[in-house]
Amino acid sequence: MKPLCLVLVTLFLGSLTYAGEPAPLGAEARAFLADYERIRAALAADDLPAARAAAASLPAAQPVAVATDLTTARKAFKRLSAEAVALARGQSGYFIAHCSMFPGGADWVQTTEELSNPYWGKSMPHCGTLVK
Repeated sequence: MKPLCLVLVTLFLGSLTYAGEPAPLGAEARAFLADYERIRAALAADDLPAARAAAASLPAAQPVAVATDLTTARKAFKRLSAEAVALARGQSGYFIAHCSMFPGGADWVQTTEELSNPYWGKSMPHCGTLVK
């Protein structure tokens, strides 16, 4: 009986470890994050035309695609970032960052550890902290 209990406890503990790990990203999620990263990089570079072009192929990013100025694009990007953060959390190769200076605070996902703030662009490129 003791070996069976040990096996059951081991399986239970193993399932706890597995449950805490995110599922691997599917192709659609990876494509979303790739498009999102292009938008993020463009906003970090203060390049509205590039941000709009990158957003044009992503249905969830249409408010960025039609933005007429960087402020509007960045506000729309903040809403898009909530989905990106949810997908990227715990995934290898993605870093979640937070900027407390943007109105209401704002998170974003990037693919490098060096901060590249899409909310303040060139005026404050390293503003923020890595959350992950």
